[in-house]
Amino acid sequence: MRDFQCVCGQTLYFENTVCTSCKRPLGYDPIRSDLLALEPVENLDADSLPMWTDVKSGAEYRRCFNDTEYQVCNWLVTSPQENFCHACNLNDTIPDVDSSYRANRRRRWWGRMEQAKRRLIYTLLALGLPVDGKAEHTAGLAFSFLEDQRSNPMADEEHVLTGHLQGLITVNLAEADAINREQARQDLGESYRTLLGHFRHESGHYYFDKLIFKPAHFKEFRALFGDERADYDEALEQHYAKMAEMKGESDRVSAYADMHPHEDWAECWAHYLHMTDCLETAWQVGLLQERLINPGTTPDIERCLEAWSTEVSIAMNALNRSMGVRDSYPFVLSPNTLNKLRFVHQRIYPS
Repeated sequence: MRDFQCVCGQTLYFENTVCTSCKRPLGYDPIRSDLLALEPVENLDADSLPMWTDVKSGAEYRRCFNDTEYQVCNWLVTSPQENFCHACNLNDTIPDVDSSYRANRRRRWWGRMEQAKRRLIYTLLALGLPVDGKAEHTAGLAFSFLEDQRSNPMADEEHVLTGHLQGLITVNLAEADAINREQARQDLGESYRTLLGHFRHESGHYYFDKLIFKPAHFKEFRALFGDERADYDEALEQHYAKMAEMKGESDRVSAYADMHPHEDWAECWAHYLHMTDCLETAWQVGLLQERLINPGTTPDIERCLEAWSTEVSIAMNALNRSMGVRDSYPFVLSPNTLNKLRFVHQRIYPS
């Protein structure tokens, strides 16, 4: 992801809400893809909602309700008919942050969810993908952040599974807790488990239905990933039964990708998003001299794969090791996986 610049010249980052130099409040406009320095609009009617002006352009905005009410969002409302920003309009269910049981913790976890979701939406929009909610289309995208009784004894659900169904992405709120997430990573033998990784993976299931719809697509998909019509529940049961003996034997991008062709696709989709976001960041900070990801243009997939495999991911891991932490990208991309990433690229940028 690129960084931004305040009107005072200070470098800004995607999650910032206030400029650390001039102290102006900030808000992100997803249409302009820019983080804006704001000033309050003066002399509004007493019954008017607060309005904010972009210092540079003079354009007026309202802040998202989830910002003014809960301080978990920094995106701006670009339509006068809406109370929520584009990202928060996609929410189907949010945590009950007003109940008394560990409300502050729940709000912190929800804030982390929203932050990861906004990073996902930023990337999807930058790739030119449709990000329509269910208000626009019944087959649109929506998010549900749910608790279960393992993290909240007062919750209705005994066990919430993170997953996707007909456009609705559900994420267990406990995934926002580093301790719970690390325990799950170790229990499942995973090398990588992050909130952003969950969002990117589950979005892959949503875009499968959007991007793979022609007979030629399915033919090529099945040649690379396998037959997606295979029984999912049976594949899931077999995967976890054989997980220990399969470790390290697959040429797929992750152990979970072995489970079913749908999961292989979603894992490769997530890795494509990892790659493009990191390549943009690497260029922004000077780690990569060539700008490979430029919104509005089609990236050179071969150059992207080369830079990712031989330059950027290696540098990222080396920097992490210098700080005594795990590799940020603990994966080896086999020739088969590289072909799958090319297929993902071709579906996003059809010729």
